[in-house]
Amino acid sequence: MPERRSSFLPVAIALLCIAFAVGFFVALVSIGRADVLYKFALSWEAMRALIRLADWAPAILLVAAAIATESSDSDAGFSGAARGVLAPALALATVLSLFYLLVLPVVEERSNRYESQSQLFADSLRAAETAYREGRLADAERALLAGAAIDQLDDRFVELSDRIRSEAARARAATIEDVDEAPDSGADAVPWRVANRFYLEAVQARDEGRLFDAHYLAKRSAAIYSNDVNTRRLVAETWSALQALGPSLEEKAAAAFYRRKLEGYSRYQEGDYLEAFRIYSELAEEAPDDADVTEYLGRSTLGLSDISFFIEEDERAFSRSDERPFSVTLSGPRPARLSASRAAASEGAVYFRDLYLALGGASPLEVRAPFARLHGDRLILRAVDRSTPDLVWEPEYVRGPSSGSGQDDPGYAIIVPFTHEDALMAIRLSGSPGDIPLAVLATGIDDAERIGFASWPLKVELAERCSYPFAVLMLALLGVGLGVRFRPTEPIGAVSRYLTSPLLVALAVPPLRLAAELSAMATRTLAALVPSAWFLPAWIGVLSLCVVASLLVSARIASRR
Repeated sequence: MPERRSSFLPVAIALLCIAFAVGFFVALVSIGRADVLYKFALSWEAMRALIRLADWAPAILLVAAAIATESSDSDAGFSGAARGVLAPALALATVLSLFYLLVLPVVEERSNRYESQSQLFADSLRAAETAYREGRLADAERALLAGAAIDQLDDRFVELSDRIRSEAARARAATIEDVDEAPDSGADAVPWRVANRFYLEAVQARDEGRLFDAHYLAKRSAAIYSNDVNTRRLVAETWSALQALGPSLEEKAAAAFYRRKLEGYSRYQEGDYLEAFRIYSELAEEAPDDADVTEYLGRSTLGLSDISFFIEEDERAFSRSDERPFSVTLSGPRPARLSASRAAASEGAVYFRDLYLALGGASPLEVRAPFARLHGDRLILRAVDRSTPDLVWEPEYVRGPSSGSGQDDPGYAIIVPFTHEDALMAIRLSGSPGDIPLAVLATGIDDAERIGFASWPLKVELAERCSYPFAVLMLALLGVGLGVRFRPTEPIGAVSRYLTSPLLVALAVPPLRLAAELSAMATRTLAALVPSAWFLPAWIGVLSLCVVASLLVSARIASRR
């Protein structure tokens, strides 16, 4: 008799294992339609299996409670059977509830992240392929950035990246040989054009007899593309010419180095931190142990951080965080609307790509920027390549003066009426409500309303999660009542019990889903009628009444035996 009463846990655990195996098999079969990257495949399948397990767990509890009660002492009534089954049922229900409340949101977020990153990877390759076919190599290289942050070892990425780089190298070589004049400054964002400009300026300086300038410019070109044969030849040629000047070569080189230090210091004093950073970065390559260079390279870097950020920060953020479309709308004395194609959080800041910002109020402003960083309430709109400081991504002001909070370069840093903490909250709330952690969900409803998000989906999701522990308890009670009601006169064999259990679970799932839909309708109605402050207590009160009702119904079902 004790063994019969303890059959709940073996049946329930066996059914949970079967449910996980079935869920994993379904995910394995459907992974082709999901188009998940190979590197994510096994983890995604396990995540989907856990999600299906949580979906089927209430039906498993119902069936396990009913079967365990059927196998209990035939003389025990509802109360006796309930005492023997409810203790292990409540323990398992508690474990499943904790899993549903704390673990499942993380699992769903990870599963959705695998799918979204796989889709982003495919979109990145398609955009790069299109740009490559149309000859837009700079756009192709930029489109590959998103894919590179996700999977650089994928065969499709490696093949396309090699083709684009090979074509870019051929284009650089052709430009160096055939182009007679430097491109306009608007093209400086393309690395090979920057290198070509320095090369042509070095050739001109050499022809005019300015050998120090020629050697310096040739080295700047080689710093961008060191493998170019013509550039290396020019560096060697100008250096040989400098050596042929006579015994004063070292003195002249030292004097030129000192003049560059003075120029960098002058730019630093004028607040032109970007140009100072460029100068001291180049000098640091020539004399890394020079104390003045080291000191003012650090100072110019610090000053530059107030009005710019390095593009490597953006790449690091997007390689570690999920990338989501971003949108925030705030009302108030200075209404604001900020949107971006992608947003990612890293190191106490939020980074944006393809940002659009519109500020209202007395000084309306509208600006677009390919890259941006928000730390505190300070929005930085200019990105710089640390290794090649001549590569700069500038903002474009559509309306309003290019002015903001920074005194040194006010066009690149502005104060906005929200903080990066608000942006982090918006990122957390921008996904599916099922992905949001319970703590964020419970505390983020007021924040959602403040930053322009609808609060009722969050209230509905919070209510559904709070319903789960009550639901499994009610189903365990109903299972006990059904087990007593349909208890056979002869004991059921263990083999027969385990063979019929999965079929009973499959039969129980559809009506339970219908009940869940009806519960969701009631939740949405309550969310629309009850204020946010009173919504959760009211819903828990309703659920408590449902538990009492299920106890009475279960006892009634058992009494009809």
